[in-house]
Amino acid sequence: MNLRPELAQHLSQRLQAFGEGFRHNLALIGPPGSGKTFQLQQLLSEASERFLVLYCPLYRESCRSFLRRLLAAILHSGLQAARGREGVLPLPQSFEALLAHAQPRLPKTVAAIAPIDALLSRRLYGEAFNRSLDAMPVVVQECGRPAVLMLDEFLFLEEMGLGHAFHELGKRVMTWPSVLFVLSSSSPYRARMILRERLQLLFGQFELLTLGAPQAHTTGAWVAREMKGLRGRERIVPFLLHWLGGWPWYLSVVLKRLREVACLEGSREVTDALFIEAVWDVLGRPEGPMAQWCASRVEAVAHARHGGRAVEALMHIAHGARTATELGRRIGRAGLPEALQRLVEQDVAQRNGTCWVVADPLLRCWLSTVFLAQRADARPEEAQLRRQLDAYVQALWMRWLQARRLSFPEQVAALFNRFHDDMVFLDAKAGRLPRFERITAQPGAGSPSDTYLVAEAEGKRWCATIREAAVDEQAIAAFEGFCRAQLPRPSRKVVITKAGMDEHARVLAKTANMWVWQGQELDVLATLYGNE
Repeated sequence: MNLRPELAQHLSQRLQAFGEGFRHNLALIGPPGSGKTFQLQQLLSEASERFLVLYCPLYRESCRSFLRRLLAAILHSGLQAARGREGVLPLPQSFEALLAHAQPRLPKTVAAIAPIDALLSRRLYGEAFNRSLDAMPVVVQECGRPAVLMLDEFLFLEEMGLGHAFHELGKRVMTWPSVLFVLSSSSPYRARMILRERLQLLFGQFELLTLGAPQAHTTGAWVAREMKGLRGRERIVPFLLHWLGGWPWYLSVVLKRLREVACLEGSREVTDALFIEAVWDVLGRPEGPMAQWCASRVEAVAHARHGGRAVEALMHIAHGARTATELGRRIGRAGLPEALQRLVEQDVAQRNGTCWVVADPLLRCWLSTVFLAQRADARPEEAQLRRQLDAYVQALWMRWLQARRLSFPEQVAALFNRFHDDMVFLDAKAGRLPRFERITAQPGAGSPSDTYLVAEAEGKRWCATIREAAVDEQAIAAFEGFCRAQLPRPSRKVVITKAGMDEHARVLAKTANMWVWQGQELDVLATLYGNE
């Protein structure tokens, strides 16, 4: 099931435009497990009907292994075109046999590729990479079709030791109008930097597509289908979506283990104990897939300059230290800026204004329970680890249940009560969230569903309009009238909604100098202030 139909449609439109002579290169970035490879596979099946498709996922492997796979992808793309002319052609498995098989059908391409194997034998990987890239226009010309080059996890080029790879790739991006470049990466910070500084040159612009969590209703329908036949799923599904943020990979791993545990227990009902057991199996046990994933992310941070300090800072951020000042009090200021920069580069921590947070919910949970216990005791007892993980998940569950009993305006008021005078970046602007002394609510004038909030601190007065549904122009105008009637006048006006706003309402809000908080901004605040 495609959880991002809008993205799939957009990629399809870009592909169609390329076929009509309008090239716009694409870069998909997002956390691991967000569905980038799935989207590329969907695009691959569509593109193979009209274009030469060179799909080459990258791994942590040797240069020789990668380059041979890249050359094989070039040959496969040409042979796929020949397959359309000659019917089904069985393809050999070995590289040497593939070259021999392609010789009568793609003589020019084989002539360009054959000498590269000698470069690999001499470990001249840089030159071999350049020659491999230059074989692509040859197969394009020989087959008479434009090509789509897909490099999944393209940042691994640098990790392999091909330090010049992005420079060489950038030159081809500029000068090959007959090749559409589609890149993906699970390291958003580094990917943006590479794209900005080394690939986006002249006519080689990339459209950057950031994969956030899929829409809740789409993911909810998929999860409900995956848990079909299990009683109690009505309670579990909303909490899972809330906790894991709708990320497909995390959900699929937890749901798979949940079904397995239910089968082993001979149960058709998802009880609290069964759910906790499944979470422990994937995240608590050392052999659990999520536990190993979290450990590998921390290990990647540790194996670098300032790695030890970075891991220490990461652990304290996960445990509630939000600012550099607080981190300095806990672990000392020596080397702290470099350690925090390391966390940003590895995409394990994010800074919003002056606030730091571990945005990944599973990593945050693992750091606060399993990893914390391992740091305190080199060989902690399994029962101790399990108690800590159980307590963490149970606390999340209880806070979530309590929040669900509150109306949306009450949840927002509770959030306002947690502000700590922090500087944050929301709605494309920076602002300080004061520690409020008094918060009052009253019915709004724009609609029966509106609530107006007045929050006061020393020398500060905020007014907010809260609506769960979409905000329209009438609601903005009524709220502006309310703010003008306040004495003293509010120093900040905030529009808060779970749903969207039409463009006219947004323009009106911006003209009135209002701060707009929607779903993404509310998620950031909930993460910063512990209301997970």
